[in-house]
Amino acid sequence: MVLRMSMSSKSLNSHAEASVNAQARGGVHVQMTSRMVSTAMALALCLAGGHAIAQADDAPAFDRPGIPFSTEVVQPGAFAWEQGLPDASTDRSDGQRTTEYTADTLLRLGLFQNVELQLGSDSYRWQHVGGARVRGGGDSSVGLKVALPSRSDSFHWAALGTYSVPTGSPAFSDGYARELGVTASWDLPQQRAIAVYVNYARDDDGHTWTFAPNYTFFSGDRFSSYVEAGFDTGSEHSRVAGAGGAWQLPHAMQLDVSVLRGLTSESPDWQGGIGLSIAFE
Repeated sequence: MVLRMSMSSKSLNSHAEASVNAQARGGVHVQMTSRMVSTAMALALCLAGGHAIAQADDAPAFDRPGIPFSTEVVQPGAFAWEQGLPDASTDRSDGQRTTEYTADTLLRLGLFQNVELQLGSDSYRWQHVGGARVRGGGDSSVGLKVALPSRSDSFHWAALGTYSVPTGSPAFSDGYARELGVTASWDLPQQRAIAVYVNYARDDDGHTWTFAPNYTFFSGDRFSSYVEAGFDTGSEHSRVAGAGGAWQLPHAMQLDVSVLRGLTSESPDWQGGIGLSIAFE
C-alpha cells in the first residue's frame, strides 16, 4: 500500500495535538471501532478465501512497497494480504519531535480477470509526541482496481479508485476522502522498469494532486530494488525521495523495506516501513 507521503509536517503535528486532546474522551469508542473494523476485515479475509485458503504457488505483483501501486490485479477468486510491520514517520517541528507507527493493512480480492476489490485500514496507530504517547485505530477504505488494456507487452497500466471513511479515532482521522490514481509502467531491458504514478485526492480540506516517478533498477527472481520521488500539490507542497527493496520468499510471500526522506520543511523528515505480503488462492 502507498506510504502516506502526502501527509505534511504540519498535518502530522496537528494529528499529534488532536491525539492528546481526544485520548481521554475517545478511548472506549476508539477501541470498539478498531475492534469492529479488524473483525470486519478478518471476516472479509475468511469469506474471500472461501473453500480455497491455501497459499498460492506464485505471488502476484504486490502493491507494497513504494508510492505507486502495481499495475497487476490478483486473479478471480484469489486474494492477497499486505501488512505493514509497521510503517512509520517522524518529524521535528517547532522544537518538538513527533513519531508515528501504523499497522497498515490491505486486503485484495480478485473479482474478474482485470478487476480486484481492495479493503484497507490503518488497523492501529501509535504516536509519540514529546513525552506523550497516544494510540488508537485509524481510518478504513474500500477501493476498486482495474488493469487497463494495452497493445504493448512492455507497457502496463492500471487505475484505482478509493473511498476512505473515518472509522477510527478522531485524533487520527482525516475524515471522508475520495481518491483516483493511475500507475503506468514500462518494462526496460536488463530487468529494469520505469513507472509513473498520478493521484487525485479530495477531502474536507480540499484537493491534492500527487505525482511520483519510480525506477526499478533491478528485478530478479528473488529480489527487486527501486528508487523513487514524490511530489504533492497540496497546501504544504510535500517533496520526498527514497528507495526500497522486496524479497520474494517461498509460498508466495514477500518481505519489503522502504524509506523516504523529506526534502522540504513542510515534509515529514523520514517515512518508511517494513512489510509482509502473502498471496492465497
